[in-house]
Amino acid sequence: MTTSDLRKLIVDGQEPTMEIHAFEGIIYLVKIITNVGETMLKKEDGSNKVFKSSTQAGIALAGVGGKEAVIVHQCAYDEVIGHAPCSGENPALRTPMDLRLLAGLG
Repeated sequence: MTTSDLRKLIVDGQEPTMEIHAFEGIIYLVKIITNVGETMLKKEDGSNKVFKSSTQAGIALAGVGGKEAVIVHQCAYDEVIGHAPCSGENPALRTPMDLRLLAGLG
């Protein structure tokens, strides 16, 4: 799904769930979840659209009319910050992002 596809969904009132996935704190990809499945946000050439920060991704999503997203990042543990690994099946941390606050920055 490209940003133009995403904009059309949002304009048509079908705002999907948007997750900004952080990988090692240097690469951020956006997962789009609709009632028909999941896909990554793509460039026009079909490759994944890569962002350098969650804020950059959030500004892009706000620019197409998105209102909310969730930042998903792995739980830091032990050797990183000195505590035991996160428990549970999914060790990801989820932080909501209000995209309306970023709308004027794009």
